[in-house]
Amino acid sequence: MTITADKVEVMSLKNYNRKFALSLTAAIMAAGTASAYEVPLSFFGTNMPPLDFHGFASQGFLYSDNYNYLGNDTKDGSFKFTEAALNVSLNPFPRTRITAQAFTYDVGEAGKYDVVLDYASAEYTFNDEVGIRGGRIRRPQGIYNDIQDVDVARTFVLLPQGMYDARWRDFYVSLDGGEFFGTIPLQRAGSMAYDVYAGFVNPSMDGGLAMQLHNSLPSFIHLDSITPAAMFGGQLWWNTPIDGLRFGASGLILPSSTFVSTIQTPGGPIHPDNANNVVVQQYSAEYLWRGWTFQSEFYFSHLQPAAAGMSDTHIFSWYASAAYRFNKWFEAGSYYTEYYGDTSQSGNSLFYQKDAALSLRFDPTSWWVLKVEGHYIRGTGLLQDNSDNPVQNDNGWFMLAVKTTFSF
Repeated sequence: MTITADKVEVMSLKNYNRKFALSLTAAIMAAGTASAYEVPLSFFGTNMPPLDFHGFASQGFLYSDNYNYLGNDTKDGSFKFTEAALNVSLNPFPRTRITAQAFTYDVGEAGKYDVVLDYASAEYTFNDEVGIRGGRIRRPQGIYNDIQDVDVARTFVLLPQGMYDARWRDFYVSLDGGEFFGTIPLQRAGSMAYDVYAGFVNPSMDGGLAMQLHNSLPSFIHLDSITPAAMFGGQLWWNTPIDGLRFGASGLILPSSTFVSTIQTPGGPIHPDNANNVVVQQYSAEYLWRGWTFQSEFYFSHLQPAAAGMSDTHIFSWYASAAYRFNKWFEAGSYYTEYYGDTSQSGNSLFYQKDAALSLRFDPTSWWVLKVEGHYIRGTGLLQDNSDNPVQNDNGWFMLAVKTTFSF
């Protein structure tokens, strides 16, 4: 088979985009020749390298024909689908890196444009096998958790929402703590990359967890506060000897997590005993071959209430996707995913959601990405906004997602 220059360019672009996103050395950079803004530090009388600034702004549009999903007015079409960030990085000494990012987003009722410190960390790499990172770090889990806002890293507008819910990024993405990481060579067997972390997760009062808790409470009860919870976990990636093929496994534990510390009732504040032991597992596979990207992941979550008499909840989700880069400005992809919010209720459409998606991605320039995506969905297990969707059934429904991102 003859490989033309065009095919080589597409293969190179595909591998570059993936490696670029996974490096996280410029977490929100655009692909290709996008440039950073540099601020020299010579005025401090030092020879330190300059500060590198990168950023992006995304605006999306969501429309669904039957339910309000990811927003309270998507049946009428909603522009409440916005993200923006500005990050800075510095390499003050050899093998040392300092990074920070300010981030804001609005997805329906989540985010509400609150500006947050998305991450702020310092890391030191002793060698390829051992590195250490501390501060507010990005938590590795699966293919996309720590790069959810890097639009260049994927074809799709919406990642499979059973694993990467756009409303829950405040809960899943960042962690206040520390991490060991590195890559261990396995000679002819490839290499093994690892991450081990521990710290505290700090959910926002405007995030997905708060929305779900609020949705589960009676209207006369007000959620007053959410407390941080301890979390620890890790991830392994086996980079096989086959170029572009890798397999991953990740997991986390939230021991005795109690998120709702206080709720306000007509009779005064109460402090509920709502502790849960949470265990999450996720298994991943990815293969990059020429212009193709094949991915599949499986997610398992076990919620064990600490209170006596309450039953465990098992959550399961999976997806398989394929995408093809035709040339440097056009890519198309599709995925199918299923989510079960309670496997004991797997036949009840209120607890599952099945989604088939088709996405088209256009890269008019190195700093501008435009995506158009259609979804056919059955089930309502991820709606959350029950007050905006009083009647729910198993009838299939459609959703349109459009998103454009400008980066520097």
